[in-house]
Amino acid sequence: MYIASSRTADERDLAILRRAVSGDSYSEISRDYGKSASFSRVLIARIRDAGIRESGEAASVVIAGYPKARLNG
Repeated sequence: MYIASSRTADERDLAILRRAVSGDSYSEISRDYGKSASFSRVLIARIRDAGIRESGEAASVVIAGYPKARLNG
């Protein structure tokens, strides 16, 4: 059951990322998923930060592909 839940969450996260990249606002996306206004922004920041840590690419290269790109901290 854990694998199915993880897969479902991964699919949701990718759908949120696609919507943000296509220009939907974070608050609109979050609302559509029944979450707080900052949910999608925080989720995408976590995905981006993991990509920076794990990709081996320069941070500037990784964040260039993310909507409203900026580094945290």
